[in-house]
Amino acid sequence: MTLSVRKVFIDSRYLVSGDSSNFEYELPEVLELPKDTIAFVTEFTTVASWDTVAAGRNNLLYVIESTSSSAYFSRIVTLPTGAYDSETLRLAVENALNGAGKVVPGTYQVARASSAGTVGTASLGAAFRYFAVNISGGGTCFFPQDPWLKKNIPNWTSSGGVAYDPQNLRSSNELFSFPGQDFSAAHTSSFIDLRSVHTLFVHSPSFGNYSCLSPGGVRTAIAKIPCDTAYGGVLHYEHSGSNYDYIDMGSTTLKMLEFELKDARGNLIDLKGGNWSMTLVLAIK
Repeated sequence: MTLSVRKVFIDSRYLVSGDSSNFEYELPEVLELPKDTIAFVTEFTTVASWDTVAAGRNNLLYVIESTSSSAYFSRIVTLPTGAYDSETLRLAVENALNGAGKVVPGTYQVARASSAGTVGTASLGAAFRYFAVNISGGGTCFFPQDPWLKKNIPNWTSSGGVAYDPQNLRSSNELFSFPGQDFSAAHTSSFIDLRSVHTLFVHSPSFGNYSCLSPGGVRTAIAKIPCDTAYGGVLHYEHSGSNYDYIDMGSTTLKMLEFELKDARGNLIDLKGGNWSMTLVLAIK
């Protein structure tokens, strides 16, 4: 048996409802597929236009402040959403730490630093991709990492009125974290990863066929797209070439399709007005 259509181009610019992260897409004609039909996502293209810091994904900085050896105050700092380079993010972190809810009497100072701990200025190059945080004027703090939060504070209470959800921390630790686990007036971060999204997953509840197991146990994913470019870069994926890297379509009829673009945690990716396209190749197994 042969197929009347062997290749389908999907482009979010031609959606009929929704937006580029979650939309319905209507094929120009009905496709009736026999039981042994399989599909390959052979290529995917988009621009890395999502925010570096995004609400609901990574905009919360957790900090525990101390004014003495026995006084501790938990705090959730909300970082402004937007696209950042390492210098503008440094300034945003410094302003947020010194903003509402600060308990320590001292002032937070955030500087860019090298892997050797050398503090630099705004004009320094990409090698200065670490944050050095210091409190001048009194007080210490501790920046817990995600595993510590989930284990030690099942019911987080903090100033600022930000709700704590251990199942979705929305933590800025995905961008930078502080390996030191002690209270101190000085901390040096890990490498700053400005990609914010490391992997995209294309989902289609319409024909995912539930034969793929993605993070979180979701079974509607049809393609995994590694994000190997910085903000503003073109992201392009090509099929692995493996004969086993296909989607079972079964005996089905395709007309109105649903697509979702998510990260590994299942959050929809806001392309900020951008779009994506992919090629779907149909074949008989």
